[in-house]
Amino acid sequence: MSDSPDSSLPLPAARVSDAERERAAEQLRDAVSDGRLDLDELDERLTAAYQAKTRADLVAVTFDLEPVKNDARPLALRTKSGTIKRAGVWTAPAEIIAECTSGTIKLDFTQARVQDREVHVHASAKSGSVILIVPHRGWSVVMEDVSSSSGSIVNKVLGDGSPYGHTIRVTGGVTSGVIKARHPRRRFLDWLFARPHPDALTS
Repeated sequence: MSDSPDSSLPLPAARVSDAERERAAEQLRDAVSDGRLDLDELDERLTAAYQAKTRADLVAVTFDLEPVKNDARPLALRTKSGTIKRAGVWTAPAEIIAECTSGTIKLDFTQARVQDREVHVHASAKSGSVILIVPHRGWSVVMEDVSSSSGSIVNKVLGDGSPYGHTIRVTGGVTSGVIKARHPRRRFLDWLFARPHPDALTS
């Protein structure tokens, strides 16, 4: 009598590791960030992902969320003494180069289409200004690797701690210029009547 397993029987399902569960959870969070899932769906699928025992269980919660490949090239903005703006509806890639000599570069992300959860902005301002404007909710700005000779580095965006939001990571430096991150300014009437900016209101 042979002790070899019966080849006619189905093989047991492959078990998943904690690392695989975490990768699936990150994929779900990315899907919320780019608008493919809402928060209710996220909660439901995260529960299923962390309870998954086999790879088939994980596939069931991520099968329709293949990662979106972003082949966008870095956006390079350079000016000597002029002004460059990106505002309104525009597409922000994962990497932006902003270099100004004595001019101004303003990047307004309040209506931007941003596919990636993290955007890297390499900013350089000799005597000019690089200004970043981000929404009040769901955004944070990190300026941990920015140097200054006699200029200013100002970050007024503390972030709201949302794990599903966007982060702008700024590197680079200033000589006698300014690199600044802030929220949109209130309209005059909103300021006059002490009303918050609409984008700061909770839903």
